[in-house]
Amino acid sequence: MAELLFRGWANPAADVIVSSAGTEAMEGFGIDRSSASALGQLGIDPSRHRARQFEPWMATDADLILTAGREHRDAIISALPMLYKRTFTMKEFARLVNGLGAGDPRSIVAAAAARRGELQLDDAEDDDVRDPFRGAIKHAKTIAEEITEAVYATVRALGFQADAWTAKPAPRTREPAQRPMPY
Repeated sequence: MAELLFRGWANPAADVIVSSAGTEAMEGFGIDRSSASALGQLGIDPSRHRARQFEPWMATDADLILTAGREHRDAIISALPMLYKRTFTMKEFARLVNGLGAGDPRSIVAAAAARRGELQLDDAEDDDVRDPFRGAIKHAKTIAEEITEAVYATVRALGFQADAWTAKPAPRTREPAQRPMPY
């Protein structure tokens, strides 16, 4: 969801590469129905997306690594400690860049890392995004909204924001044509 939402919010001309991988991915499979439905309601077509399994080498050259939850973040940092200042949960990064304004992406990531000790949460679980996999559509929609907020804050802070939302609204199903009433 986050990858597709990032692509929808980011300026298509922005110099940014966005990709995703799961820590327990069903490699090669598409997005589950409830998540696909939630994305479709936001105007995003997830039909071509395919899951990939995360491998530590994927993160080594990344300027920013965003995860769904703290356990994913911590696993990456454990495998590659040098990525500590570039690895956050989505919601954590959005919280840390709040109020920084847009700027050079590397400077924003560094500023977010520097703010880690300053802006603590009462409940660390608030930085986690729950997994919508095979849940109810209502659940997936709520999670998509959480991810949208975090992704939008990230895109804006990094200066990649599109002039307008680039995803097209999901097509509405057509109502059956009204038959003329006989006089």
